[in-house]
Amino acid sequence: MSGATVPGGPAAERPVPGVLVAEPEDDLDAVRAADGRATAITALTPIKLGRTPLLRLLLVIGARVKMLREALETLSFIHYARWTIIKEFPYNGAPQRKEKLRYDYLFFETNFNGTWDEYIDAFSGVIPERMQAIWGFCVNFPGPRPVGPFKEYIHKNDLPIAHYYAAYPEATTTTVISALAVQDKLADFQARTVQLTDPEQFRRAYEEFLTDVQHHL
Repeated sequence: MSGATVPGGPAAERPVPGVLVAEPEDDLDAVRAADGRATAITALTPIKLGRTPLLRLLLVIGARVKMLREALETLSFIHYARWTIIKEFPYNGAPQRKEKLRYDYLFFETNFNGTWDEYIDAFSGVIPERMQAIWGFCVNFPGPRPVGPFKEYIHKNDLPIAHYYAAYPEATTTTVISALAVQDKLADFQARTVQLTDPEQFRRAYEEFLTDVQHHL
């Protein structure tokens, strides 16, 4: 990651330590990464002073309480999403300067299928309360609705990604999950039919197998 911008207000007085600042004229497409059908977003946002303990508690509760994860899990096009609190950047020796951050930062990283706009639209439309609960602790967060200012906020804090790799670039999350399910059911079918010698019994077993997996095909 080679650059970032931070939102206006107090946090905009200085660039994010340890990275370069993206110029306003930079093409926004340059800060997005894609491999086949998979796309990545990485954003770094300053947390309001004194709010880090509450945000940390919220993230812990959200990770452990299944009911709070269910809405996010229904968005099947999301491969992965994680929020992390950063209190310092590692010092790697000269010529890097040791720096003390004025703010703690919320680091967001995610992979998904579809376009950047569709992803933010889904967050705004399906789980706005969770987005408000998390980013509401951050400087200058405009709220998830209307979606226009929310997109602009993420744009401003979107970090350039030097390299992005997807193991199955032409597959969606749904197709990967379905392929794994078919693989397991096929193994079970083979185990149940390996000793069958009657063609009619095999035909019935095969039809049952196809019926069982048809929604994955």
